[in-house]
Amino acid sequence: MKDRLKRTIKNTIAILCLGIFLYILYDFHIRIPCAFKTLTHLNCPSCGVSRMCVSISHGDIKSAFYYNQVLVFLTPLIALYYIFYQIRYIRTGQRKISKLENNTMILIIVILIIYGIVRNLPFYPYRLP
Repeated sequence: MKDRLKRTIKNTIAILCLGIFLYILYDFHIRIPCAFKTLTHLNCPSCGVSRMCVSISHGDIKSAFYYNQVLVFLTPLIALYYIFYQIRYIRTGQRKISKLENNTMILIIVILIIYGIVRNLPFYPYRLP
């Protein structure tokens, strides 16, 4: 159990360090372009996430919602999913996901696909530049 806890802490720290690194890049006006948008000139479901995260870190929920309407609501759900997955792994060593977790991920993916389609419709009010 101790090894699983150490591994989980290392992985979580690595994810947080990546987020901090991307935040610092954003502060220096270094942007990582979206490959999907570069190739298709359409907004993918995660376009605007960097700006959304920066807005949330500044407490500006209104701007965060403008940049990515769906992920503002899905981020807490995804974070809880990650936390419960890691707690189960630490306790039992089991990485196999349950049927409920699988269905939750499928639902999140379906929501993101639908959002990716809707946000590129011409009448969508929150079009990113």
